[in-house]
Amino acid sequence: MFNLHQGNYMNSLAWIKNRHVVSALCAAPILFSCAYASAEAAAPAAVEAVAAAPAEPAPPYTLSFNLGLYSNYMFRGVALSDGPALQGGIDWAHSSGFYLGTWFSTIDPDYAVGNHQEVDLYGGYAYTFENGLGVNFMGNYYWYPENRKADGKSIDSFEVSAAISYKLLTYTYYNVLTDYYGARDSKNADYHELKVNQKLPIGDLNFMAKVGYQNTRNLAGDQGDYAIGLNRDFSLPGAGKPIEGFNAGVIFTDTFNVEDQEFYKSSSDRDVNDKKLTFYVKRTW
Repeated sequence: MFNLHQGNYMNSLAWIKNRHVVSALCAAPILFSCAYASAEAAAPAAVEAVAAAPAEPAPPYTLSFNLGLYSNYMFRGVALSDGPALQGGIDWAHSSGFYLGTWFSTIDPDYAVGNHQEVDLYGGYAYTFENGLGVNFMGNYYWYPENRKADGKSIDSFEVSAAISYKLLTYTYYNVLTDYYGARDSKNADYHELKVNQKLPIGDLNFMAKVGYQNTRNLAGDQGDYAIGLNRDFSLPGAGKPIEGFNAGVIFTDTFNVEDQEFYKSSSDRDVNDKKLTFYVKRTW
């Protein structure tokens, strides 16, 4: 995403048929969650009767936090970390549909022109109609606090997106209003994404699949990507009651129709858009 100078493409769509990949996709979320099976809280022997106080009215907003460890930071088919990445964020959402949030990840400085962290600052509006149709409009500022530059220009970027969803399908269109991560004359690079999310009837597993296409506008970085994964929610034993909010999963990612493979190489000659199997565990509270 950041290196604008490199590539050599090998089509590996058939790799996903390999039985080892399929086995990993099915087994990993179950193994993660089984390792931390939730414990039933023991009911107290006796409960002292207390007069119920009037319930406090629920606030019109929610504030949530998330933190996770990923074996790779994958972004639209590109591995932005060279190994494990720590990721987390804070989200504020109002009952009106407006929301604000921030998110961070460690990244590979060899590909991110010397930057070690990415911080996203975003806000938007989301609404679901009674018939189940949903819309989501968002602005997202990609900020690199160390401000290491590419050819003298900051790689900070601002992107807007619009999404429409119905049942298990979501289509999202993204457009970068600034130059594309510091590349001159590259405004309005865009990305199309179609995603499927579905709860499976076995093992409490959640299924995810997506396909996307990146147009880098006046650069040689156009390419498609796809991903398929499984994940599972679980809880950990706690003092008195389980600790909720955990999720673990595995995702296979690959790219296709790569315009120029040299565009997707780090300064250490790493192919950042090669196929990847990513494992993760995270918690939201």
